[in-house]
Amino acid sequence: MLTYPDRVPAADSEARAASAAARADRRRARTRGAILDAAEAVFGREGYETARLEEIAEAADMSVGSIYTHFDGKRGVYLHLVERALVLFADYMERSDDPSMTPLQRVLAGGDAYLKFHLEHPGAFHFLAYRNPGVIRLSDDDVEARIRDRIGGLLRGFAGQIDKAIEAGEAREVDSMRLTQYLWGAWNGVIALRLQPDGLRLSDGEIAETLELARWLLREGLAAPSLRDANGEVGDRVPLPKIT
Repeated sequence: MLTYPDRVPAADSEARAASAAARADRRRARTRGAILDAAEAVFGREGYETARLEEIAEAADMSVGSIYTHFDGKRGVYLHLVERALVLFADYMERSDDPSMTPLQRVLAGGDAYLKFHLEHPGAFHFLAYRNPGVIRLSDDDVEARIRDRIGGLLRGFAGQIDKAIEAGEAREVDSMRLTQYLWGAWNGVIALRLQPDGLRLSDGEIAETLELARWLLREGLAAPSLRDANGEVGDRVPLPKIT
């Protein structure tokens, strides 16, 4: 009499397939992460124009073909690094939205978020001031749209913090988006000075001092008259906050 192996229940088969797919996704994520980590170091050292995929592949200990499996060449790798930096930076900016702070202090905490992001992720900051490298179309055109949306979301979020400070009577009436755009450019520019040649380059300590001065100037310039003393100064009436 012939016997047949028991059939695998459909539910078990689906579970095994789902488990295999999850393992494949994790492997893919690890490989992409290794490529991006290697590329961050190479781009930071060589710049976009002179960096080569061969260098990135060597640093990631894989073939150039493996990079093309996951990204659309050098430009695709670069743009995904920009997106990764923006995602990470958004986490730092969210930490400035601390309910224990006053509305004006939450605005001022944005400067501390910039500094901490730079100090803790100096390689990633290189990609924060987004520069579009070329115009070659990618198969993943969505990455550029996502970058624009993320930058727009960051700027709108910070402008919203300024608006809340104005509504609370803690800040002068200003165009919040224009101020946000100015600060985005100014703070990025200060931190970018670490990449300048000798004579112009700032150390991390000098960057920290410069951004702290910028936060002091922002507080003294933006604070409403009700927060000022008889000399028109704010001072310790609004302590400069640190993010946690």
